[in-house]
Amino acid sequence: MTLEETLKSLKASFSGKSAETETLSKEIAGLKAKVEALTAEKANLADELLAAQAVSSSASDAVAKVEELSKALAASESQKAQAVAQIESVGKVAAKMVAAVGAAPVEINPAESGAVAPKTNAEVWDEFMGMKDAAKKQAFYNANRTAIIAHLGIK
Repeated sequence: MTLEETLKSLKASFSGKSAETETLSKEIAGLKAKVEALTAEKANLADELLAAQAVSSSASDAVAKVEELSKALAASESQKAQAVAQIESVGKVAAKMVAAVGAAPVEINPAESGAVAPKTNAEVWDEFMGMKDAAKKQAFYNANRTAIIAHLGIK
């Protein structure tokens, strides 16, 4: 081959290589863009992972707090049971002391001691109408005016 033919063949192969090089450089640029996108996605996923770990840590802290409160509740229930037992035993001791004196012990229900049920409007009216003394009747009316008026249906 002559020098000219060699030059032409080299030019032809270089021009083919140049097109191939352009194609490869476009492909490399595309791959670089994909790498950047995947790197950004990786950073987002890492942030999400850290957030999930923080939530998991908070959840485990909450579970530990619930367990601690459950233990405290169990301890207070135990103290309550001991207090109830002590109260019952104090009542039994008091009953023995009363029996030793010779009196019959009487059980007092705490709900009934001193708790007087409020009178209904009708009961207040009946009591008011049953009074004969005018001064007492006037004082009773002044003290229970709203119940009496409510019973009569006056607004």
